[in-house]
Amino acid sequence: MSPRSLTVDESLLRRMARDAAIYSLTRPSALVMWFALAGALVLSILNLSAPVAPGAQAPFAAGWMPVIIAGLAGFAVFMSVSGARTAVRIAMPVEQVVWVSLEDDRLQVGSGRRRSDIDYRTFQKMHVGKDAVLLKLRDTSVATAIPRALLTDADIATLRSKIS
Repeated sequence: MSPRSLTVDESLLRRMARDAAIYSLTRPSALVMWFALAGALVLSILNLSAPVAPGAQAPFAAGWMPVIIAGLAGFAVFMSVSGARTAVRIAMPVEQVVWVSLEDDRLQVGSGRRRSDIDYRTFQKMHVGKDAVLLKLRDTSVATAIPRALLTDADIATLRSKIS
């Protein structure tokens, strides 16, 4: 395939970061965290209505636990979005030309003067978002983001067949 390219703008970066944040917030390990936070929130709310012995006071932190848990959930979302924006912005600065080329044995990606040749075996799985294609690297939590506009549906099918 001959390389396809596009110039990155602020809007594309925001949309790609959104796709990356959604991906990171819905991965299996993140889903475990969300279930744990939801369970803790339910238990802390139920604890608020638990009977207290006459003359005794409820634990001081009991009233604050739902607020703390909701704050932790908000913080997790904020950090995921912030991390995704930073990672995409570093990989593809605004006004840089980004290009991609699918070769027989590797994916070639470039941004500005940088160029990466990545063997398909390096990737564990692929997630196609609305504006970004995310390729998760094996044995890490890192993903490479490529603008979706650079890949045709046939390219996506080719990538899926090469990434097992």
